[in-house]
Amino acid sequence: MDISYENRSFSNVGCHEYDSDFSATLRVMIEYQRIILADTVRNEAFARALQSAIHTGESVVADIGSGTGFLSFLASKLGAKECHLYEQSALLDLSRALAHENGITNLRFHRQHSTQVRKPVQADIVASETLGNFVLEEGIIETMNDAHRFLKPGGVLLPQSLRQFVAPIVSDRLWKEVTSWDRVGHDLTFRNAREISCQNIYVRTLRESDLLAGGAQEWDSVNFLKKNDPIRTAKLEWSVQQPMTIFGFGLWWVVHLCSGITLSTAPDAAKTHWEQIYMPVLEPLALEAGDRLQLKLSVDSHHAVRIHIAWDVRVLAANGAPRSHQQLDMHAGQVD
Repeated sequence: MDISYENRSFSNVGCHEYDSDFSATLRVMIEYQRIILADTVRNEAFARALQSAIHTGESVVADIGSGTGFLSFLASKLGAKECHLYEQSALLDLSRALAHENGITNLRFHRQHSTQVRKPVQADIVASETLGNFVLEEGIIETMNDAHRFLKPGGVLLPQSLRQFVAPIVSDRLWKEVTSWDRVGHDLTFRNAREISCQNIYVRTLRESDLLAGGAQEWDSVNFLKKNDPIRTAKLEWSVQQPMTIFGFGLWWVVHLCSGITLSTAPDAAKTHWEQIYMPVLEPLALEAGDRLQLKLSVDSHHAVRIHIAWDVRVLAANGAPRSHQQLDMHAGQVD
């Protein structure tokens, strides 16, 4: 698939939810785990965060959405007293085997979604790497809201906060890819198919040259140390000083794991498996000097929804007169 879900993680979710062919689902799961464990930037950041938080021989760790068990394996090697792994999928069986392979014996395995645990063991450290390409798509807000039940008073939560950024795209490189329907040829048109494609989001590597220079804006900030609403909204505006064409928007995030340790998917940061997100428009937007480009974002990341994104794009002339308006919605990007 080309939409962002090609790299979806299955951690902390039921593995039958996405594919009726169980063996095919397992193949997808193991391939994703291979990809994320090959991400040394990710691995080293979490290793440093755990190292800073663990008190040797004392710390109890809760690993929520544990996948292969990597974070718990690290925590154990760094001196954790005991690690509890919460994973609903068949990856829990793999993590048991990997723990045995590595001679790690201080792990406790729980085949449950963390939100279904009635009386969680209280932990000194609660860690959850449920970060999506579009960061909210794995339900991290509700997961971290619930994670407070697992944490002892004064305990450490990893990650601790999240910031999301967006910038207009001024290069047609990704637009041409998504709208390749226009070039099928043979006297055929695929306008309806193109509109469906444009109302999805895409995991792609953004170049700094793709972005409006100086156009990055923070559109969302989440403090995981308190409870947060899984519905996130924002209104943003850019004023342009010269004619240009906008082909969509690029999105990325920065996660604060703990003091002094962050993970960033910004285009100018060290490359990670998450890459960035490309959010198209239905038609390129031709802006004149003095125009104002407005973007309204609406995101619902409740577990029951998984992820729903709508984006409303307007262009206003310098005097405030409307020049263009496009409404896009992931619901319209689905084929029933």
